[in-house]
Amino acid sequence: MMFNPFKAKNIAVMLTLLGVTLGLAPVTVAQSIDQVDKKPYQSNEKNPNGDMGDFMNPLNLMHRANLERSRSGGEFAEDTRNNLSEAAKSFKEAQRQMLEAQEAANQNQEP
Repeated sequence: MMFNPFKAKNIAVMLTLLGVTLGLAPVTVAQSIDQVDKKPYQSNEKNPNGDMGDFMNPLNLMHRANLERSRSGGEFAEDTRNNLSEAAKSFKEAQRQMLEAQEAANQNQEP
């Protein structure tokens, strides 16, 4: 028996074609399956309420604290005016006491 190079090339080409066909078969099958995504884009968003839900949300806590104060804008303005008036009165009283003490010290020093 003689070695036939033509048959060897023929067998090599057939095996290569068979390998490529079998190797690409899963890729072509995967591409041919019609998969419709309900969400076509990846979502990186997390639940805004966190893992504990709305229970310990700091923004919600601040919002509820502001709403539960139950002071209107007029009440807030009145409280502010009263606080300023009280602060001004206490400042004037402290200033008056210091001036009186200073005058008394000056009168005691004059022989």
